[in-house]
Order: sequence, then structure tokens, then C-alpha cells
Amino acid sequence: MTVDVEDWYTSSIDLFAEADGDHGRPPDRTVLRNTRRCLELFARNNSKATFFILTTVAEAYPELIREIEQEGHEIGVHGYQHRLVYRLTPPEFEQDLKKSLAILQGIGVRNIHGFRAPYWSITKKSLWALEILKRNGLKYDASIFPIYRQLYGIPDAPTRPYEIIPGLMEYPPATYRLCGLNLPIAGGGYLRMLPYAFLDPMIRSAGRQGGLVFYIHPYELDPADVQGVESPKCLKSRAYLLQQKLGRNSNPRKIEKLLAAHRFVSFAAAYAM
Repeated sequence: MTVDVEDWYTSSIDLFAEADGDHGRPPDRTVLRNTRRCLELFARNNSKATFFILTTVAEAYPELIREIEQEGHEIGVHGYQHRLVYRLTPPEFEQDLKKSLAILQGIGVRNIHGFRAPYWSITKKSLWALEILKRNGLKYDASIFPIYRQLYGIPDAPTRPYEIIPGLMEYPPATYRLCGLNLPIAGGGYLRMLPYAFLDPMIRSAGRQGGLVFYIHPYELDPADVQGVESPKCLKSRAYLLQQKLGRNSNPRKIEKLLAAHRFVSFAAAYAM
């Protein structure tokens, strides 16, 4: 299980034309309450996770990161400003990564092994980022979604863990193969908008082939936490906001069902890092 620790608005900036210039702004305090809900949920279900930290959160609320570690979860990196990797230059990406690592190490986090790109944005256009991750001491990436979406994805990428470049592993999110296509079943909006009864047999079938990688966001436990852009003017922004509101009320129960039905661990525990 993985958790991308961010507040909803900060994670959505690149998808709202109205939010241009808001990168790096302090995260909303809802991330504190909702991440602590995640910790309570995992403790209740005897599960551990890798928490990929957007480091504006660590900068604003260092005590939250310490709480996550104290509960026995792994800490990974999710970038500083939630920028799409393929919209950055290699030097900009490396600067963002180094800043993120310095913030986490500055509040006492050690043994940082993994990275997840905002919005799965290591694509064929940004595979150069992998060498930068390795050069900065990371052991794995968890950013390549083996599906196609306009925003992200490499549909012909492997669907199971693999060494993507020498010395760096890739851990892709869970998919189910159907009619020659990889269907996303890993969490996020896919869990939120699809009926759990529809996803459950696919999860169980795919899981019989080996361990699967799932993900959630803290704000998914809070149906009311869709805020920051109240009345977007752009049609694309309006459509995105509507899509983000679908399925929110039932989503916390789905996440609870998923955790109750399966045993989850962090990457560090699964692969003895």
C-alpha cells in the first residue's frame, strides 16, 4: 500500500488553468487530519504502507512526518511542488528532488529509498528522470502506470516489478489484463468511481499472480475535502472538478473494505530494504 501525502488543491494545480502560479503554496491543514485518519485506518487493519511525501507538507508540518515514521511506515519522496515531471527540465527536476530530500533529512528521516512522480508523470518523454533518481541515491521508482491516459502512462510497460535501469527498480501500480488492455485497479479515482463489487474479483485474480501495488490519498477519506477552486471558468477545469466529486461519499468505505480484505505492507518491508 502506498499513500501520496498531499492536500487536494495542491495536487490539482496543474489541472486548473485558474491555479497558475500557485505551485509551492503552503498545503491546507486538512492534510493533517486526513493523514492521521490514514494512520488510524492502517492501525485498525494491521497494515503498513509507504508514504510518498509532498515535501511542502513536510516543510509545513514536520510533526506529521515523525508520526508516520513512529507508526512503522516507510517514507518516500513525492517531489516538492507537485510538478509534472515532463514539464520540467532535467536540472529543474534534480533541484526539486534534492530540495525534497534535504527537507526530509532535515527533520530526521533516514533511509529514503523511493520516489513517486506527481500524477505518474514519468512517461516516455521523461525517462531521463530515472538516472537522476539513481544518482541521488534512490533504489526504486513507483511512477510508471502501465496504461494510457492523456496525462500519463506507458501502456506497454511491464505490469510487475522490474529493474528499469541498472540499480533502480520500478514498482508499477496494479492493473488487470482484459482483452489486450491493462485496466487500472490500483486505487485513486479508479477505486472511487467504480463499484467495489466490480473491482474486487479483478483485484483477487491479479493478486494471485503476485503482490500488487495500491495507492490512496489522505483526502480520499474526507468526502468534503474538494476545495480551493469553487467556480472555475474554464470548461476543462469544470469537467475535472465534477469528476473529482464523483464517488466521494462511498470512497472511505471502499478503502476500508480493501484494507480489511487484504494484508498490506510497505515497499521497504516487502523487498527487505
